[in-house]
Amino acid sequence: MSSRRLTVLSESTAKLMAKNKKPGVKAPVLEGKADEVKKKKKTSPVEFVQQVRNEGSKVTWTSRNETMVSTIMVLIMVAIMALFFFFVDQGLRFSVCNFLPIECASSDN
Repeated sequence: MSSRRLTVLSESTAKLMAKNKKPGVKAPVLEGKADEVKKKKKTSPVEFVQQVRNEGSKVTWTSRNETMVSTIMVLIMVAIMALFFFFVDQGLRFSVCNFLPIECASSDN
């Protein structure tokens, strides 16, 4: 779009907004501009460590028991999935070796 068209669109949008403006209602304040760069306060290493410790104390950590139960559940699921994929793999291997006319590589050498 050309800048002239953008200007026309901006003007028509501004007119429409002014027309629909309700009395007594404040327009939302847009914070910052594209040209504006906010300067951040430098944080010393000691202050940074203090902030990290404060944020860490706000975290709700799991108990030792919850961690152990979750770990055991994950290990059980890994074992179940390993057995499942082992049997699926063996079934596919059996099917391919017995029903297709190809020489299957075996580890019986």
